[in-house]
Amino acid sequence: MIFILFVITGVLLVVYLKQKYFTLHGYVPGLAPQFLFGNLLQSGFFNGNSPPMILSTFQKRFGDVFQFWFGPSRFIVINNITDVEHVLTHRNIYDQGDIFIEKFSINYSQSLISTKGLSQIASLWPFLCKIISLGIQFKRHSSIVSPLFRRSKVISHFDLIIGCTDKLLTKWRKTEAKTIHVDIVSQCHNLVLAIFGFIAFDYDLETLDDGDNELTLALRTIINSIMTILALPRILAKAYVTLSYRQRQARNTIERYIYRMIEHEQATAQGKHTSLIASLVHSLRMNEHLEATEDIDEDKRGLSRNEVVDEMVAFLIAGFESTSSTLVWFIHLVSKHAQVQQKIKAELIAQDCLYHLSSDRLDSLVYLNCVINEVLRFIPPATGTIRTLTRDDCLPATNVQLVRGDSVLIPFHSLAHDPRYWSVDPNLFYPERFLGEDQNHHPYALIPFGGGHRQCIGQDLARFELKVIVGRLMQKVTFDDAGPEVNAGGHSMGLAILPKHIGVSIEFD
Repeated sequence: MIFILFVITGVLLVVYLKQKYFTLHGYVPGLAPQFLFGNLLQSGFFNGNSPPMILSTFQKRFGDVFQFWFGPSRFIVINNITDVEHVLTHRNIYDQGDIFIEKFSINYSQSLISTKGLSQIASLWPFLCKIISLGIQFKRHSSIVSPLFRRSKVISHFDLIIGCTDKLLTKWRKTEAKTIHVDIVSQCHNLVLAIFGFIAFDYDLETLDDGDNELTLALRTIINSIMTILALPRILAKAYVTLSYRQRQARNTIERYIYRMIEHEQATAQGKHTSLIASLVHSLRMNEHLEATEDIDEDKRGLSRNEVVDEMVAFLIAGFESTSSTLVWFIHLVSKHAQVQQKIKAELIAQDCLYHLSSDRLDSLVYLNCVINEVLRFIPPATGTIRTLTRDDCLPATNVQLVRGDSVLIPFHSLAHDPRYWSVDPNLFYPERFLGEDQNHHPYALIPFGGGHRQCIGQDLARFELKVIVGRLMQKVTFDDAGPEVNAGGHSMGLAILPKHIGVSIEFD
């Protein structure tokens, strides 16, 4: 009897999960999802097809608006640029994607990415208390973190970025001539992580001294698991994170580094909130003081120790992956287009920057800026951005009706490669497009860091880092294509899109 009840319960559970998570909803076109896998098997995801390529294929088949199931998560994918602009400019209707709350909170529930704004209050009255709590949490985190990533703060890090880049150049100079570098991905990761360690945490993470140090390996473990976590139902994702020895070990390693950085900051703090960790530690002290005096006014609270740790983990991962992926793609793409490197070097000479690069002269490097924009357009660092509806809405261009709770996905790669929005063939790597026909492209055709009120908080830092690093590299070296076997490109998916195969030789000028 017990066995029969167990079987019946199992069947009912499968039927419930199939109906709730794996059934095509409404009138929006799409492929009927398969149990557990959604559209991942049908789209070839497990055979190496990357999400940008998959979404482009679905757009050709189903049109500008379609359903796509990433495992149990259902998205309405939007490709019409008028609809995209509508979504990103109506924050009172489209808030932070619920998937960020549900999945990213498994690893770092107290970070900025796992919080919502206050725009849900009006339409979700039954959950008012929870929403207010999330809104206040977002406000507290944002007020502490956001000012540190403004351009006025970012440009002060010029010499630091140059110094770290020079350290990598010194390592390259010690290698034999015509060495084929097939570890460009890890080298770029280590460079960007070293820079971010100094900028955000005023701490030497030593990644340029030891490319395989335990922090780097731990971060890669966490990053490599993100796609798995996204593809699983939350309960299974949480079990995976909790039960996996590698996940627990990686998290413990990262937290050990973070506590070391917090202790270092507490021991050396000078009262100046010039770095992320300085502001976080100041907020932590303020919170501890308020708790000691039993003043629990939410508006006055600082961040708790758990919030500080989760925020640092989230920023470490973001700083580790997204900027470095664009740098990797820059090296790969310019190794295939020698004329682009020649034009950058010619501009450095023309602007008297070949030997004397400075933060003041960066703005004069117009072509270099075009190259960086083209790399970001050609291969955006992320698949897209997600918003969840707080109330029913109708998309203005396609007239598709959406309901509260729907999650919409805006695919960066599809917009950046849609010939409707670009005058020059968008499948060409052609930086000059931003000097001519595509100089005045639609602003929402190129949104590599997202748009609206939840766009990437660190985009000014990322762009500045890229421009300084690339400018310095082009002062010193030329990247040569090592041939189709080792430098074939392709897509390898993690948190960011990386080339599956990259191999270049580095020639000092």
